Amino acid sequence: MKNFFAIILILSALFSCTSNVEKPKNLLDEDKMTAILVDLYFHQQGTYLTEINQKKSNFSQVSAQILYNHHTPAEDFRESYRYYYLHPEKYNEILLGVRDRLEEKLPEKERDKRMEDRKKEENKN
Repeated sequence: MKNFFAIILILSALFSCTSNVEKPKNLLDEDKMTAILVDLYFHQQGTYLTEINQKKSNFSQVSAQILYNHHTPAEDFRESYRYYYLHPEKYNEILLGVRDRLEEKLPEKERDKRMEDRKKEENKN
């Protein structure tokens, strides 16, 4: 999961110069984007755990279902994702929210270990 966020942050930094993108008409708020990305992450991880012999689900169908469950048109999600992606400060906040929500789902022992590791890392800086 650390690599996932590291890659996202690096890509965000690369595109930080293009943050003058116009705000979409139907921009999803940061909380809704976070919730959708959490659900997409859970589905993505589930497909990695699927055994080879099992029938894999079609990611686009599941993504469409996730957006439907959040009452969000695909176009609104795409435009909002692009907007946030091109605004690294906002995008980073969303990713931190995704991380926090995913960590809430962890067993307490693992969650405490991650919090402790994060505090150690912050103290180094």
